[in-house]
Amino acid sequence: MEQQDNKSWAPVHHAAVRNYVKSVERFIETLGVEQLEIETSDGLRNTPLLLAVSTASQQTIEVLVHLGASVSAVNKLLHGVVEISALHGYMDLLEYFIQLDNPSLNVYQRLVTFLTSDNDKESLSAAKAIAYLISRKENEFSILAQNFIDNGLVSVLINVLKRNRGQDAIEKALDILNEILKDAAVKQMVFQSNGFPVLMSIIYKEIHKGLTQLLHGAVAAIHEIASDCDYSEALFSADVIPVITKVLHMATDISNHFSNENSNNILLGAVKTLGMVATGSASCKKAIGSEQGCLSALLLLYEKYQSKGLLLTLNETVASIISNNKNNQDSFIRKHGTRHLIQMLKLKSKNLQLSAMKTLSRLAEGNPTAQKNILENNAISPLIQMLKRDRTQTVQEIVAETLWALAGEDVEEKRAIASVIGINFLVEFLASLSEKLQHIGIEGLRVLAEGAHDKKDNIASLNGVQHLVRLLRSQSEAIVLSTMQALQHMCLSVGYIPHHQNQKTIANCQGLNFLVALMAHSRSGNIQAEAAYTIAAVVLGNSENKAMLYENSDFSYNHILHLLYTSKEEIQLVTTAALTTFAFNNIRQQREIVKAGGVQWYNFQPFLGCSNETDRLNAAFQCVVLSQIIPDNEPADSAAIGIKTIVDILEYSTSKDTLALAADCLARLAHTRAGIPSAIVSINAVPLLCSLLSSPSKQARGCAAIALGYLSFNHVAERQLLRWCREEPHLVKVLLQYTKRHKLSVHFLEGWKHLKKLGLPLIRNEKTKEASIQKNKSRETTWIKT
Repeated sequence: MEQQDNKSWAPVHHAAVRNYVKSVERFIETLGVEQLEIETSDGLRNTPLLLAVSTASQQTIEVLVHLGASVSAVNKLLHGVVEISALHGYMDLLEYFIQLDNPSLNVYQRLVTFLTSDNDKESLSAAKAIAYLISRKENEFSILAQNFIDNGLVSVLINVLKRNRGQDAIEKALDILNEILKDAAVKQMVFQSNGFPVLMSIIYKEIHKGLTQLLHGAVAAIHEIASDCDYSEALFSADVIPVITKVLHMATDISNHFSNENSNNILLGAVKTLGMVATGSASCKKAIGSEQGCLSALLLLYEKYQSKGLLLTLNETVASIISNNKNNQDSFIRKHGTRHLIQMLKLKSKNLQLSAMKTLSRLAEGNPTAQKNILENNAISPLIQMLKRDRTQTVQEIVAETLWALAGEDVEEKRAIASVIGINFLVEFLASLSEKLQHIGIEGLRVLAEGAHDKKDNIASLNGVQHLVRLLRSQSEAIVLSTMQALQHMCLSVGYIPHHQNQKTIANCQGLNFLVALMAHSRSGNIQAEAAYTIAAVVLGNSENKAMLYENSDFSYNHILHLLYTSKEEIQLVTTAALTTFAFNNIRQQREIVKAGGVQWYNFQPFLGCSNETDRLNAAFQCVVLSQIIPDNEPADSAAIGIKTIVDILEYSTSKDTLALAADCLARLAHTRAGIPSAIVSINAVPLLCSLLSSPSKQARGCAAIALGYLSFNHVAERQLLRWCREEPHLVKVLLQYTKRHKLSVHFLEGWKHLKKLGLPLIRNEKTKEASIQKNKSRETTWIKT
């Protein structure tokens, strides 16, 4: 073997380290292949290949490898070609050794192992090398990254973070983790390695130090994990909510720490994480609302930061936290959060406006208190302005959904919002390609078409009926069902008074034929039942439409009657409603129903005894109308049970909508067959209806007035009504206001004029007058509380 020099290096070592390729080849050719593995005797024991790597002598490295030098050789420090390349930052050499694909050299495993080194410099060098290599993406997820993961990278990264190494090593480890966390398998590995608490610990320490250096990486990792809702509960158990809350407080208390772009990303990541965790778990959403200072910190961000991106993220997160959670909605309102959202409605940025609208919509969902609060803060005006100014479908959808959410479930609020939107817009919504707009348009027109002060004529004048008929062809079952319910109200007013023009329009638009086709051929029992009910509304009191119906070979009562025996109660109730409407004041159609099989008492019993007041009312009304053709119960008994049920609900119910329906049912029955009005009057219905004339509900007042107008043709009822009006004369104006349209006021007005002509005192004495005033005040107070 060639003598080594006084540096303990052989000539081949010098040639290798200086990249003298020809000399290396000559030494090996003349002195033998033993020169390939000859080690220095300077205590490091480097081979020529290791020395060539240390100086990035690329050509020499390739020659040595080609001649057979061992790529797995290591020196006394256990550094091989991989470790030396990483220490010197020779990334191109690492890529070269990877491309060699030599079975004896697993570059990935060597680097992962090197990352565990107790030496900070070595660990940091490995981290930098891995970070560089996995960033070399050839597709969505680097093949190199996958190879590192397969060699245990994730658990090693968690250990590096847990051992609290130097700031630089931890920062680089976080960079690597964030690069590979997009893979679902990596998230699972972090979870299995108990990595969530480790990440939380890093955030806690940085906040305690008042620093943001490592916050970005740790928060980014938590944010990426939170994007998978499967980990919401695990993050919650790892204290993600208090941790993120502390980050938010740090952002608001020391805002100068969050002035640069990197720090702003920390804040964005923290806010987004809260929203994602809230979306992923109902218990997490509840915990966020309960976490002391969490919502307050979010709301303070609205005031301290004006960044458009942050405000958009804030809105999205707040929407996730308050959606379908009444406690969080109420807390948001108590902390005056509504004003921030409404202020955004007035900004010039359309994106911020739309984002604020979506959040307001989530705030109002199922929460009457929130709906009232938003309305009191004058949110309607900017929403309507946006609706009128921007006709793009997306904007119209968001604005309309927000407005409709503010209406809630209260019929009168819906009517008020529908009136604000306007019939023009609602009809335009019907013509839209958006199912969301179609649904809101249908529902808006439906509430405007019902009640004592309906807008049927206004809707019809803008071709609303034709648009509704067209929507019967929709592929959406929900749209078809809503459309049929709207058409029912377009055809029938309070007291089952038919609107002949709308009925005619529906028939002329082929709507009647299409409804028959839906009833006979639809696969949905719900659609079949609603179609039958709508057909009955279209033909009630309209001889021309009845003739057209009977000419249609597809129509048969058998199609309706078989629906009575479905297992779904909602279909049964709509079916009996359809049969009742066909039979209303029509003996011929009652006989036709009997011929087709008829109805039985047990079809109504379940609903008469149920807890739902609306179902009981509808079933009671149906029993009275159909009592003559219910074979297994005495007609008088059926009618008596039905009438008593309606009057009992009228007396004891506290629901405005239920009371309006009860009064409407009495209005319908008051002009059916002989004996029914007398039965209604005999069980004290008139005073109950008179008391409704003082109701704060327009619907209840209107229906009660119309019912009294019909009942006033009964002599006993007329006397009771005149006596009531003599004690409370202001009710006369209410009666005339609601009954004039139905031409019911003429008869009552004659009686009232006769009473006045006799000179009888309207209020019998001062004591009676005072008692009447106090009675009215007490009644109004009770209604307001209800």
